[in-house]
Amino acid sequence: MWSQGSADSGDLLSYPSLPELESFYRELLDEFSCFVALEKAGESVQGQPIWLLTITDRETSDVDKQRVLMVGQEHGQERSASLVLLELARWLVTPEAAEIRRSQSVGLMPVVNPDSWEDLRFNNVNDVNLYADYSLDGEPTQPESRAVADVLARMKPELFCSLHGTEFGWKYRMGESNGFSWTTSQFDRAHSRLFIEEINRAAESAGFPQDRGEEEAERILPWLPENVHHSYYSGQRITSCVHAYHRYHTLANTMEVHHSLSGLIRCRRMLELGSRPWRTEAVAGYPVRTMFQQDETFVAAYGQTAAERRASRVELWAHTDQFVVARGVNEPVGMALSAFSLDPDDFDRWRSLEIDRFLQQFGEEHGVDLSEIRARCQRYPRFQSLRCDQIRPKGELQARPLLRAASQGLALRLRLPNRSAVQRVWLDGRPIAPSPGDGYESWQTANGFTILQVNIPPRGKSGQFQRHLIAAAYGAPRTDQGNLAATETNEL
Repeated sequence: MWSQGSADSGDLLSYPSLPELESFYRELLDEFSCFVALEKAGESVQGQPIWLLTITDRETSDVDKQRVLMVGQEHGQERSASLVLLELARWLVTPEAAEIRRSQSVGLMPVVNPDSWEDLRFNNVNDVNLYADYSLDGEPTQPESRAVADVLARMKPELFCSLHGTEFGWKYRMGESNGFSWTTSQFDRAHSRLFIEEINRAAESAGFPQDRGEEEAERILPWLPENVHHSYYSGQRITSCVHAYHRYHTLANTMEVHHSLSGLIRCRRMLELGSRPWRTEAVAGYPVRTMFQQDETFVAAYGQTAAERRASRVELWAHTDQFVVARGVNEPVGMALSAFSLDPDDFDRWRSLEIDRFLQQFGEEHGVDLSEIRARCQRYPRFQSLRCDQIRPKGELQARPLLRAASQGLALRLRLPNRSAVQRVWLDGRPIAPSPGDGYESWQTANGFTILQVNIPPRGKSGQFQRHLIAAAYGAPRTDQGNLAATETNEL
């Protein structure tokens, strides 16, 4: 595949020319048409094509597939990143990757900055840094970064990875890392540091050490006002990774690659992690389902399939600034209670209420009988106060319509002590049964909790703000305190 046509042919690590790259894509498509799709995602400033390879098992339904997008060479001379994605494409069509093809759709854009491929230019021909050509409010300014943004908008992927690296093979040495870039460190950390740590350890177990940024420098990540010399350096620019996270709650990873084998190992590990349940979840997938937490209460995406969870995730993520959560101060054993509202004004209505008064008011407003829940809460002397939380943005809510009903569904979670025995669950005052669609689920997590999830199906557009009250009775953890669990069960 490689020829003498590349500007640095004969280097320790040679590179293909752009025509050879396109030939590779088409050869892969011809040989593995059941797995591979090829499309032009956009054009560069000089009109060169920006290609998108999509690799997945076309004989299996896309409904329960997660989506992944990986891009390389946003910085023109960092071509080791492109080589990693080419090798990943080779691996994805092998029998070893069959499970990933069945459960995921993987998009690869190996060369995002084709005009700078041979010229070894860091920016594009307009002298713009494509990796940092983003903002929180607007769209990218360059055709190359707009091509990436357009693919992200279409896919809304669970995982996005921007790969960076070297320009001259091994002629100079660079540090490898995951989850951040040196010039935009404060904004580029992935929201799941343990996921990134799994990637680090996969590389290190194969002999490729990884830089962990602020941990290595022993400085804190956020800037301290007037004391930036005690903080980790950051260029504070909005990158493609931040764009993907901000728009779609995508798990984003900036990866620095010196050794191509190291990059391939890390990319494979990411995809493998996405094909199994994450440590806090009950179903396989990347850790992107939960997007709001206040103490022991969580808001998560609804759905029994990857497509349903994706639609719910994107809708809810765009409106977290209007969420209101009120919850009881949970007893170690016995009752857990939480209320959720899409009306930002409920924060001021709810935060000064005692639990009994809150339950009385909620029941009257929604025409439901909460007498049983009120009686159970009154058994616990410390379970009387109500805590109310809201992620208030600076100033007013963004200038856009408020979400009144979760048209893609909603999941509310209560986190209980490990191995708790869930005894009874109520939604809006009515007992509900176990169900992944319109009921509750519970599971034990690898990090030592019991998760109780109440699934609230999609609602049509409504003039009324959506509000919910969830309550649960549960017994003691099933440990050596077996007698206590039995006593508590009888009492309830």
